[in-house]
Amino acid sequence: MSSTHPGFVLRSCACLIALFAALALASCGGGGEDSQELGFEVQPKGKGVAVVAPESAEAGLAEITATNDTDSSADLQLIRVEGEHSPEEVVKGLGEAIQGQGFPEWLFTAGGVGTLEAGESATVTQVLQPGEYYAFNTEGGQPDAKSAAVTEVTGEESGEEIDGGEATVEGAEYVFNAETLPSGATEIFFDNIGAQPHHLIASPIKGDATIEEVEKAFKSEKGPPPLDEKGTKSTAVLEGGEGQLVTLDLEPGRYAFYCFVTDREGGAPHAFKGMIDEVEVE
Repeated sequence: MSSTHPGFVLRSCACLIALFAALALASCGGGGEDSQELGFEVQPKGKGVAVVAPESAEAGLAEITATNDTDSSADLQLIRVEGEHSPEEVVKGLGEAIQGQGFPEWLFTAGGVGTLEAGESATVTQVLQPGEYYAFNTEGGQPDAKSAAVTEVTGEESGEEIDGGEATVEGAEYVFNAETLPSGATEIFFDNIGAQPHHLIASPIKGDATIEEVEKAFKSEKGPPPLDEKGTKSTAVLEGGEGQLVTLDLEPGRYAFYCFVTDREGGAPHAFKGMIDEVEVE
């Protein structure tokens, strides 16, 4: 995550990021009798926004729905915290991660929902582990501590796995593994098989631009890359070994898949390390 990167990436990423988005659990393969349904809302509050979240949830599979009730784009990034930490400490740690200074050892990215336009909602399915989860809108950079909501997830550590999905996209250090994807609204299992936190940003490549030209534009930071911001879709950030079912609505064409999160130890965004690949959407 890097605040020095062009605003295009901050908006596309949400994460880091635009870095991070909200908490919600989803059931395996689109729902089961024991799956939870958790709803989160990003709402206007004064001159800013605030997140409304459930006070509690159970560890295990869950369907997480985020609704953007604001008049601008928003996301929902979940952050799991170990130990006792104030909202101000959590926001400070998140800000350090966004700036590429590294993640505090007690702060973990925990999925959620990627960028939503005004009035939109989306649902993901993932596994929640026990702990205290902060839900942030990170669209536009570091959030305000007063805008966060906290959900306490109780129960035993879950070993449940997510099944289903029409396609799978794997993220690792520092590459995406993806076959040709179908166009339209497609349920994708985004699987972070790496050790570092990752998310997926998918942007249409403009004209005849090459993926090498996109990467060069990112690294130079001298102007926007040859990508279509309006067609960009994103996921929330997940720790290594985690995955979620997410629906991406993609038009046919060539896409750049890239990650703008940094290693937990800090450093350059992963796209600068080669985590940017071209994927065809039929």
